[in-house]
Amino acid sequence: ISKPKFHFLVHLPAYIRHFGPAIVFSTERYESFNHVFRLSCIHSNRQAPSRDTCRIFSHQDTVKYIATGGYWYDPTVK
Repeated sequence: ISKPKFHFLVHLPAYIRHFGPAIVFSTERYESFNHVFRLSCIHSNRQAPSRDTCRIFSHQDTVKYIATGGYWYDPTVK
């Protein structure tokens, strides 16, 4: 059983005054990424969801690489 640790809340105001906004404690960025995972699982056959998710992310990364001007170096082409 995991007990939530709220003791850091006692020190949080002092940390904010000293270091600025509590970005380290923010989870919104990571929580929003769950939406991306859920969308990639829509087209999964549920037999190998991690494989399907990896293929979708790989395809998206390849498209992004090409769309931003990336290329593969071919030493045979002059």
